Amino acid sequence: MSDAAVEFLLENLKQLLLYNANLIFDVKGQVEFLYNDLSLFKAFLKDSSEKRNKNETLKELVKQIRDVVYEAEDTVDTFVAQAAVHKSRSSIERAFHIFDYPAKLRSVGKRIEGIRAKVKDIYDNKKFGFEAIQDGEGSTKTPKEKKAPIVEEDNVVGFEDEAEKVTSLLTGGSDELEVISIIGMPGLGKTTLAKMIYRDPKIEYEFYNRAWVYVSQEYSRKEVFLNIWNHFAKPSDEMYKMNDENIAKELRAFLEKGKYLIVVDDVWTEQAWNDLKIAFPKNKKRSRILLTSRIKKVAKHANPNSEPHNLRFLTPDESWTLLVRKALGTEEFPEELIQHGRHIAKECDGLPLALVVIGGILLEKGTESYWWEKL
Repeated sequence: MSDAAVEFLLENLKQLLLYNANLIFDVKGQVEFLYNDLSLFKAFLKDSSEKRNKNETLKELVKQIRDVVYEAEDTVDTFVAQAAVHKSRSSIERAFHIFDYPAKLRSVGKRIEGIRAKVKDIYDNKKFGFEAIQDGEGSTKTPKEKKAPIVEEDNVVGFEDEAEKVTSLLTGGSDELEVISIIGMPGLGKTTLAKMIYRDPKIEYEFYNRAWVYVSQEYSRKEVFLNIWNHFAKPSDEMYKMNDENIAKELRAFLEKGKYLIVVDDVWTEQAWNDLKIAFPKNKKRSRILLTSRIKKVAKHANPNSEPHNLRFLTPDESWTLLVRKALGTEEFPEELIQHGRHIAKECDGLPLALVVIGGILLEKGTESYWWEKL
């Protein structure tokens, strides 16, 4: 599926920005602009999915989108490799490269500008695609409720027992406000598990007031508070003019009235938690915060009295099941592919994101044994 390929590639580009910020510092602003440009395509891909098979224009637009995302990732990845080599050089070696490295920087900048121009061209011309997903005399359909990205909704293999453990922590315990944390390395499925729990009917029944907010490494406290508020009511124009402290007071006053659950996804530092916790009142109504982080000390800082839930890796059988599901879209597996498939699943070491990404690649390639052996 092209949607999955674009989704995975955008996620990879995002990871490059997160984990190689020190290496791509010189072009970080351009890369961020590029990522934002590419992100605009996601809504279009989702909106057009049902009509795409019957419309050649939509098919061509999706192909162009996929190609430009591949080019973007390749450009940034190449620069990361070059930057890593340059930063590992001694001062003498850097002196020898005093001219060629800046030239490479300019080259990367030009390539990114070229890619952004392609993005703009596709985006300007995709209005033809939007016409194809309209109903009747130019009136658009009432938008359907958007589904979560595949990487956050379908990848629940092996998470059932994990979800049950965390759900019991959220629904049990004392009347005091408690922070329950899920920790684990990137790609292990913390957000997937949190989404699964957040949508559980039992949790929906238990917590009438619920909100989900994504924090990440770089965040705006004001935007985080507004995003939480948006789950309960549309922020007023006056609220947008408030500073973060006053928005936090408004949010705190609202949450004080009842039982609530706030999911705070991807918290990187202890300071980030300190910044945000002022909006969450300790109202002794069994309210809960579900926090996800890759860093254990962040979770322990948020709740020193409780051990965080360490998300485990998938077992070999679970890894196999997830790969089959993502690569073929079915539980049935051609016998001639079993040997290659088992080897691929084993090499992923139980990491769900690796299985999903590779499954998406195999889904694009089909069931020819050659591709599976090559991969």
